[in-house]
Amino acid sequence: MKLSPENIQFIDNYLKNSEVIYYDIRMEMLDHVATAVEQKMEAENLDFYDTFKSYMAANKKELLKLNKEEGLHFAEPLKKFGRFIIQPIQVFLALIVSFAVYIFTIKFGIKNSNNYFLFSVLIAYILFGVGHLLINRSKKFYYIDKNFSILFILYQIGNLFYRSAKESLTSSIIFNSIILFVFIAFLRFYYSEMKSFKKRNQFLF
Repeated sequence: MKLSPENIQFIDNYLKNSEVIYYDIRMEMLDHVATAVEQKMEAENLDFYDTFKSYMAANKKELLKLNKEEGLHFAEPLKKFGRFIIQPIQVFLALIVSFAVYIFTIKFGIKNSNNYFLFSVLIAYILFGVGHLLINRSKKFYYIDKNFSILFILYQIGNLFYRSAKESLTSSIIFNSIILFVFIAFLRFYYSEMKSFKKRNQFLF
């Protein structure tokens, strides 16, 4: 027994009101609930609302528990970023960034070069925010949002070593080369992930 578009919308609204805010997760739940309700309606010869009420009474707690456990975990996106950053083209990019930082530092001095960290963080957050708004718009995607954890960790690590970069010319060049490269690599990774996600999930857009 197939559900009507109105039935599907009813389930979607129910999940929205239950704080399933990420659109991709909600669509997975919607598909799961709709399939289960259809099967239950056919097996027990019930109407939609009675079946849905019965199903959610028995399964709501477990279903919504899965949503709460989706939090922005660090491990999976960090592993993907780690694999991305060691690709040959990223190594080439690292060499270009290091050379640019070396030239800039020699020409303008350590004092100015120490602002690389703050500048790169600011640019990264701005570009991340713009891209985030362009792809998410009125919808929030867990697959996209979880990559924000990488940016958070990069900032914390960079901030930890920021002061030590002022000690010498060599440490300044090394620190700023690493921090600029990592933030640039992250932006490339983030937009690559967005593009891949949209291509695989056109139906969500």
